[in-house]
Amino acid sequence: MKISSIISRAILPSLLLFAACDDNTSNLGVEVMPDGDFTLSTQTDYPVEIGSMKVDKILARTTTAYLGKYTDPYTETRFEADFLTEFYCPENFKFPDKELLEDPANPEARSVELNLYYSTYFGDSLAAQKLAVHELTKVLEADETYYTNLNPDEFYNPKAKPLCEQAYTAIDMIHGDSLFDANGVHMLTIPLPKSFGDRIVKAYYDNPDHFKNSEEFIRNVFPGFYVKHTQGDGAVLNINYVYLDIYFDYKVESSSGKVDSLVTAYTQFIATPEVVQENRFQMDNIDQLLNSEDDVAYVLTPAGVFPEVTLPIDDISLNDTINSATLTVYRKNNLNESAYQMGTPAELLMVRKCDLDSFFEEQKVPDNQTSYIAYFSNNQYTYSNITALVNTLRRQRRDNPDYDDDPDWNKVVLVPITEVTQSSGSSTVVVRVLHDLGLNFMKLKSDDIKLSVIYSKYQDAQ
Repeated sequence: MKISSIISRAILPSLLLFAACDDNTSNLGVEVMPDGDFTLSTQTDYPVEIGSMKVDKILARTTTAYLGKYTDPYTETRFEADFLTEFYCPENFKFPDKELLEDPANPEARSVELNLYYSTYFGDSLAAQKLAVHELTKVLEADETYYTNLNPDEFYNPKAKPLCEQAYTAIDMIHGDSLFDANGVHMLTIPLPKSFGDRIVKAYYDNPDHFKNSEEFIRNVFPGFYVKHTQGDGAVLNINYVYLDIYFDYKVESSSGKVDSLVTAYTQFIATPEVVQENRFQMDNIDQLLNSEDDVAYVLTPAGVFPEVTLPIDDISLNDTINSATLTVYRKNNLNESAYQMGTPAELLMVRKCDLDSFFEEQKVPDNQTSYIAYFSNNQYTYSNITALVNTLRRQRRDNPDYDDDPDWNKVVLVPITEVTQSSGSSTVVVRVLHDLGLNFMKLKSDDIKLSVIYSKYQDAQ
């Protein structure tokens, strides 16, 4: 334990100013001191416990869909991802007038395909995998909270034959660059049965009102798809856009002035933020990983392991004024010779364990009171001043001696996140925080982790 003391008249005004601006004045003890008193400033480093918390699920309603499977040879963990999605129908959507169809008595599609667009993937670009497309039988409700451990069987008939199955690799070696545009976006095209497209087209001409908005479309025409990973291991696609393209023929005016020229057109229904898209994640062999080493805390994302920190509130003075409290955690380098290296999280959110679910469900942002962000720099994450959180916890401890009946009362979790920001003039504001859904793995040192607290208190001049 490290303790240092500084006595000085010169810093008294600045310390008093700091105290006057502190919202946590209930901890000051004395607000006005007699003339001639000295200020004693002390720094104390308290040992901190850090461990690994297994995470079975996270909230992951996002515009990015994940598909594939990857087994990491270093950690021996196995990650599998697929997704369920609805499709957006524009307001007052319209197909051509019925009399313009080639056969007005029998509206039909020429063809239909599901297109997945992605700019990034993790793993082996040539790993052979297979997917299946199932039609949903139950609507994903917009006001429901879904986690990544949701059971897809509740939303489709697992006994029914899929609409289609398709083998694929992350890089299409058959079509080559023809499916890779100038912006670096890959496209995976999945042909669907023409009969499915026929049903969508016929549904419009039977009742156009079912296409007047997404709500009507989803509930009365088409609830969506479950795109399921079925075979293979080696890569995970990070899918940015999901399009359902329906091609159809209709007549237009020809050069003769008659409406007798047949053309082919297509319409798109897109998975957008206005409708629900949910990822299903499964991470295996986590227990085996957690039992492999005792001197580290793990980070494994997207849904696997988060570090859990126990703040030593019982060791901290319950009465002295805290000027600052700082916690730094350090990455432990590891010899990982895997061909595909998982990432290192750029940001770790510190949030109370009891608030973990509600923080993301209620779309909160860090307030520097009970939640904080630290950025990876120089092989470490530093929470430079968590005084407000420490004060909150020690006040609860002081006012309620039985507060520790809850075993998690003084625990926080470090969560890999990504920030959604918005520019306002010359400043940038964090408007939302999302789970980091990338494949990340990191070890944090669990020994010699300290919470550094600087106190200030008054003593009489002698």
